[in-house]
Amino acid sequence: MAVRATVSRFPATPEALESCAVQWGVAVTPFAAVDERGQPPTTGAGGDRIPRCEHCWAYLSSHCDLERWGWTCALCGTLNGFDDEAERRFQRPDACPELNSSFVDLEIAVDEAGAGGDGVQALPVYVAAVDLACSEEFLELIKSALLAALEALIPGSLFGLMTFSHKIGLYDVQGPIPLVKNVFIPPDLEEDGLPVALEDAMPLLSFLAPFIGRLTHARIELLLPWRHCDLHLHGREGLLLGMKRMLFCLADVVLGQPCLL
Repeated sequence: MAVRATVSRFPATPEALESCAVQWGVAVTPFAAVDERGQPPTTGAGGDRIPRCEHCWAYLSSHCDLERWGWTCALCGTLNGFDDEAERRFQRPDACPELNSSFVDLEIAVDEAGAGGDGVQALPVYVAAVDLACSEEFLELIKSALLAALEALIPGSLFGLMTFSHKIGLYDVQGPIPLVKNVFIPPDLEEDGLPVALEDAMPLLSFLAPFIGRLTHARIELLLPWRHCDLHLHGREGLLLGMKRMLFCLADVVLGQPCLL
């Protein structure tokens, strides 16, 4: 994965971000062959032994703060404890690829007993998250790119579509009538979560639709008359909070976990 920031130094606090008046952001290429410096990934085995966050299920990485008995998640800020095995491994940090590089490709052992008995085949999952805080012209480009990307999906792939701004939109294209359900983000929202949990607004099995060619393509196209979200009307904080919630939801969807927002 390659991550390229718009500036070389990150603002330490939201106040610093506002006061510097500089457009800050990152461009993420999830499946890049090299990182932002052109370096290939660090490889190794034992991917199943990397600790994961108790709250958002993210992996420990070189971006996380480590302590003697635990680590702080770089994504959600949760403090996690080490088990005995992890504590022994991290006594030799040079032997842990996940601590020496932000771009790692580790093998995970396959459970032969549970993999082949039921004849279940894993299907690829694709989730598109669209930020509506942009111009109408840019949204038109996003629509065209999204519809073009659908043409490349293999039949049977699971596809989910969500939008975010001052609200989170969850798209259901499986029912008799395709629809979108919106969960609004209150401006005074605390870190405890949304007023309505996303799994209550739309279950994961309804959100992830099996892609069956032109039928799904046409249903998604019916739901794309997006309108841009005005930053001045809804506030930068609300948009950033919406983006944060979307990142958690994307992590949950890709990892097959329920969306605990």
